[in-house]
Amino acid sequence: MKRPDLVLSLVIAAGILGSPFYNTALVREQLIGSAPVSALGSVVVLCTGLALAWRSTLRRGYLWAQPATLTWGDFDGRRPVVLTRRLLLDWAARFGVAAYFFAVSGMLIGFPASLLGPIALYLTVAALALVMGRRPPFPGESLLPLTLAFALVVPLWTYALAAGLAAAALAWSPPRPHTACRRTLVRQFTERMVRRTSAAFLDVWALLPAGRPVPWRIGLAGRFVVTRYVVMGTLARRHALGLPVFLALAVLAAHVTFPAVSAVWLLGLGGYLALLPFTAPVAQLHRVPALRRWLDVPNLRLHAVTCGFLSLLALAWAGVVLLLGVPVPAGALVAVLVAALSAVRSVTRGPLDFSSMGMVLYEGVLIPAGLVRQLVRGPDLLVIGLVVASLVF
Repeated sequence: MKRPDLVLSLVIAAGILGSPFYNTALVREQLIGSAPVSALGSVVVLCTGLALAWRSTLRRGYLWAQPATLTWGDFDGRRPVVLTRRLLLDWAARFGVAAYFFAVSGMLIGFPASLLGPIALYLTVAALALVMGRRPPFPGESLLPLTLAFALVVPLWTYALAAGLAAAALAWSPPRPHTACRRTLVRQFTERMVRRTSAAFLDVWALLPAGRPVPWRIGLAGRFVVTRYVVMGTLARRHALGLPVFLALAVLAAHVTFPAVSAVWLLGLGGYLALLPFTAPVAQLHRVPALRRWLDVPNLRLHAVTCGFLSLLALAWAGVVLLLGVPVPAGALVAVLVAALSAVRSVTRGPLDFSSMGMVLYEGVLIPAGLVRQLVRGPDLLVIGLVVASLVF
């Protein structure tokens, strides 16, 4: 991107992101209206943002290095410095976003009576996430961000004190940037390059989580092979179960912060994102023709079984949202079912055909209409379904 285009993009982004601060009344009217808001709304947004930032930091995406650099340029001892700098930048960006959304929610629905508790919670959780991100992982650590839900029922200072003590206890662990082996760095680099290449070629479904071994030797043996395949593929992505839980918390925070936004849209969009990781089994069949030939069943049967299974998962996810206190009317149930169908429609298209770009000149701008048509397969059904559900119910 050229410098003038970059400057223009930054100016536009700053204007949009800053609108809640200099045009507060208009934004509040559009997102909240006259609906009553909870006194803990901004605290819910803060806890949700901290949980997402904390979980993202625990992925340790900074642990990568080019194999050539490790072979020919890794003799000056600067590798730990580079990895630590990368960790700090990623950590600061994630928790900066959490602070921004807390500030926006405070401007729109009001800050708590005292800001000392939220600030203490923010600082201690951020410190704990940084300490855990720089140490080796341990089993079950990805579930710890969910404990931020307790900050809504116990005093903020209590949770902040516990997080501070945990950060102090873990601060003496051996730093991961100093102990990471070459094998780990190269594997993470390979995964990063796969993600970047997939994004560059718009092969977004290659970014879906890969499966892990399932300790069930006869999982695919017997009748109902398609059902077994879909269920086993979902179990192989069990490590992605945390995402639907975090999205349910995000829906709760959005409902508390913006009560004027219909639950149909919140549950529809949230359900679509929550189900996408579990469409990976059918997505890889359509991305790799050889795998599709391996499962010798009609497309209609494969898609119907997948839609049925994901619909059950969608209803279960809606039940979790309901338990969190978000009202789930009939239109919202229809929305999550539409989300399941849209998710399957999204990943069952074939590989992108760049030969049919379908360039269209609109207002002096060339738009690849053919490519856009391929990319919006799935989200188009979602938007149409949510519009109809919001109008009918």
